[in-house]
Amino acid sequence: MEIVENNVWGTRAGRGTFSNTYDKLRSGVAYAHAPTERYINEDGETVESEPFAQPIGQHTSISQGDMRSLDIENEYDAVITDPPYYDNIVYSEVANYFYVWQQLLLEDTYDCFRGEMTPRTESIVTNPFEGKTDEDFEAELEEAFTVIKRALTEDGVLAFTYHHSDSESWGELLESLCEAGFEVTASYPIAADVNKFITGEAVEFDIIIVARPSQDREPVSWRNLRRRIIKTTKETHMRLADSQELSEGDIGVIEMGRAFHEYSKHHGAVRSGDTIMTAKEVVQEIYGILQEASDVGELDVYLDLLAMSDPSYSDLNMLSKGTKADAESMRRMKLYRIEDGQLILGTWNDPQRIAYIRTRLSGDDPESVSPLGKAQFLRYQYEEGKALGEWLDRWSDTESLRDICEQLADATGDETFNRLVGSDKTFDEYQ
Repeated sequence: MEIVENNVWGTRAGRGTFSNTYDKLRSGVAYAHAPTERYINEDGETVESEPFAQPIGQHTSISQGDMRSLDIENEYDAVITDPPYYDNIVYSEVANYFYVWQQLLLEDTYDCFRGEMTPRTESIVTNPFEGKTDEDFEAELEEAFTVIKRALTEDGVLAFTYHHSDSESWGELLESLCEAGFEVTASYPIAADVNKFITGEAVEFDIIIVARPSQDREPVSWRNLRRRIIKTTKETHMRLADSQELSEGDIGVIEMGRAFHEYSKHHGAVRSGDTIMTAKEVVQEIYGILQEASDVGELDVYLDLLAMSDPSYSDLNMLSKGTKADAESMRRMKLYRIEDGQLILGTWNDPQRIAYIRTRLSGDDPESVSPLGKAQFLRYQYEEGKALGEWLDRWSDTESLRDICEQLADATGDETFNRLVGSDKTFDEYQ
């Protein structure tokens, strides 16, 4: 019990006085004996359910110790926890103030109160005064998550809160979580100041993260994953923007959670060039995406339209809004046109788009043709049964070509794009 307040025995106002704390404890005990649930009904009214049949606290046990020492397997349907916050609060040091007083009463009853101070070296934190580094935090947090994963049933769920402003901290957390074999499946906001986030200031995000044991992780290029993250966060923002219950900060938190979900499906297999990106590197990029939502161009919008079953001009306007994409530039490049009120995309088999690419290839600077144009031209040549070697030898920027072919295959489901440049190989073969 932590009571340090203006008047210990009670005042008419204040949360931490003895009398107010005592009243809160009594209310908590009463609720535990007859727990209820509050919810909002169809009329928007808050309704309280009838008391549950089983009181809170029955068939429970409380233990104190280092959870990494637990040897439990396939036992729990859910684990709800609150992991350490990197270097934000060193609880072992803060707790010493109360520990020395509690020790006087409890050291003969509980073994954990027999030390002179609270244990520090066992704490999962970044604390240079104790020689605890960022690497220690990541490794020890991964140990804890690994124990949790082992303790969960096959379809079990992990839910925890996390609170920090530093992208490095979030990177360490995500790296540990994914390395332990989890995939982020949902996130819920508690609090955040989006104004600071947009201007590049530190924001202390409070998030509830929900994770489940991961499935097989597929390799993906960063360019492809980045496009998915941009699309996902944009869709999330548009879906939630009209909500009167959520602030912009709340929406930003949910967007970040969705971005984490997209990444965690590919952890350890996200390549940028010839290297594999770490979770910390990806989180840094995600921060940039959320802070610079306008960093979306014509290619991003075009690929999103390709992925739709029946895109319209309204979809084009919606995807372009607030971005660097210029619909008129896309029209001039024959990436789309309007016929009889319908949006027609300039695909590899669209005569107008191919004619535009041919004109560029036969011009003074054929190398100025974009990777998208090159990929579509190769796809057209392939369908016509013509050799591709001459063009592949001529184009030196094969990495960009490979990336765009992967993105086109992902957006359209046409795996021929991957075969054009050998991207249908397994990840190991590619490496």
